[in-house]
Amino acid sequence: MPVTDFKIEYAAEELKTQNAVPVIIVAAGSSSRMGGINKMFMLLGGIPVIARTMLAFERNANVSEIIVVTKEENVADISYVAQNYMITKLSNVVPGGATRTESVEKGILSLKDAKGVMIHDGARPFVSDEIISKMADAALKYDCAVCGIKVKDTIKQKGKETVNTLDRNLLYAVQTPQSVNPELYKNILSRCEDKSKFTDDASVMESAGVNTVIIEGEESNIKITTPFDIKLAEMILREEE
Repeated sequence: MPVTDFKIEYAAEELKTQNAVPVIIVAAGSSSRMGGINKMFMLLGGIPVIARTMLAFERNANVSEIIVVTKEENVADISYVAQNYMITKLSNVVPGGATRTESVEKGILSLKDAKGVMIHDGARPFVSDEIISKMADAALKYDCAVCGIKVKDTIKQKGKETVNTLDRNLLYAVQTPQSVNPELYKNILSRCEDKSKFTDDASVMESAGVNTVIIEGEESNIKITTPFDIKLAEMILREEE
């Protein structure tokens, strides 16, 4: 075995704990609000967004393996980025489906004997080590958990003829990672006729009456969706540096 291969393999083992869990990173979106530019490969401080996201999980000892779900035409590019940034925990790059839920399902179907799994947006490169550790722990304790932050704005719900003001003390803006029991998740989806109705992973579980536990998130854990988010991400990066 070449010396470099040994060093990479040794480092990967050092970055795992006995109770580590896998993470599925979803990077199969259309980037429609980015004007067709694939945000996963946009550079932040000279590093692609998807590389920063993978590196966050690579460095955490509570992560056993990384599975990336992406568009079929991007599979080779993701593999190249992972190799270039020495992502040793990447075990698979899976072609995604037509919707986020279908993409997550494909990722979960590729797992082997996992008691819990984290699911994360590829476009959230600033997820902290603390949040990853908390959600990895939650993946082994609960059937479903999300991280999120309490909303600061007043939220109104518009009906056909009326507008209601919701109690913001009860409202959370949900982020990722989210964690689920993979076997339960698969069973629920196997009985579901319309998979396009779900807006996140927890809503799949909730549709079958599974309780969701909320873990406190962080404001810096933003999702890069629009050109404005790139400016915000650059500001966060400057502060971190």
